[in-house]
Amino acid sequence: MYDVAVIGAGPAGSSLTYFLAAKGFKVLILERDRIPALRTICGEYLPDPSSMNIGGDVASAYYSFFEPFILHKISRITLKMGSREFSSNFIGYSIDRKSIIRERLKEAVDEGAELKTGEAFININKSDEGLYIKTLKGEYEARYLVGADGFESRVSKIFGLYNELKCDNVALAFSEEVSLDMEGPEEMQLFIDETLSPGTYAWVIPRSPKRANIGVGVRLNLMKRFNARLSLRELLRTLNVRENLKIRIKGRFVPVSGMKKDIAKGRIFLIGDAAGMTIPSNGGGMHTSIIAAYLLAQSMESSDSVGSYTKKVYEIILPMVTTGLVHRKAADFLTKTGLLWKTIDMLPEEIVREVIEVRKGRYFPLLRALAAFYEIVRGKVGNYPLC
Repeated sequence: MYDVAVIGAGPAGSSLTYFLAAKGFKVLILERDRIPALRTICGEYLPDPSSMNIGGDVASAYYSFFEPFILHKISRITLKMGSREFSSNFIGYSIDRKSIIRERLKEAVDEGAELKTGEAFININKSDEGLYIKTLKGEYEARYLVGADGFESRVSKIFGLYNELKCDNVALAFSEEVSLDMEGPEEMQLFIDETLSPGTYAWVIPRSPKRANIGVGVRLNLMKRFNARLSLRELLRTLNVRENLKIRIKGRFVPVSGMKKDIAKGRIFLIGDAAGMTIPSNGGGMHTSIIAAYLLAQSMESSDSVGSYTKKVYEIILPMVTTGLVHRKAADFLTKTGLLWKTIDMLPEEIVREVIEVRKGRYFPLLRALAAFYEIVRGKVGNYPLC
């Protein structure tokens, strides 16, 4: 019998397996793809612990996990919106996502974890001592199960931890890596442009002084006005990229609805996108996945693993997610009603910096009020239709 079975070998599952194996747990990790990290559609950016006001052992474990895979340091984020530019000194890193997942999994296997790829999870039967996990190829027994199986997690559905998502609570992201001459290679650029990325934003994340990860996004309720290929080409034109790129159209679903009400029950745990740990205002979820993995590995040593994990996540991750959800809904209200572009020249720089940094500042009460108005007008006015 395994101590823990982990479903999914993405950032959440691979980091959890790594932390658990280091503590001596007998871990099984099941991945449906034959090659882990095969589908890398991601900005490949992680904020520094100081940028999130996280310290102590959590900050140390989080940074140490990805530090060997840093490609480039970024010290500033600039958001371009209409004729305005807003900048924030915010430290983060462009990282090699594939290498993090594959190398950390290899280290976990060296510590005794068992990785099975090309094996899709199907169902579970409970027993007095543990769980029988069924896949397309076999059956395994474990004391605990962790759903790290991403958006629309099968684990969460089977155990009643699933929250049905509305279309405006889901985004699609598309990314490419290109050669790019940048005046400020230490600066991440974000673009709010309803034509380029309806309901989301476009991005340029430097990976070196001459290379960058670029991307666009769209909310599902705005898909009718969006063409991923054309948006990426328009972003390339804006950036004066002259490469004749063959743009691959591969999207990734990003839940932007906030964290699920229940992230653990009995012997079942959720982590990463499966638990809704993505920051709704920016779609970032790899950093919260790594942090949650460390917290869950700690909690597995507790006599009350469910209570311990829930408490730790609510203290450290939930505030970031809920703050981002307020910011996202406030922006939705302003965009949906057209007020954003009517008031863009009067918008205080500090309010935008709060959103960029995902923090509660002096404008948070105002943003919270605007977020409440979004729920009132949702589907009733403006150009943000319901699905």
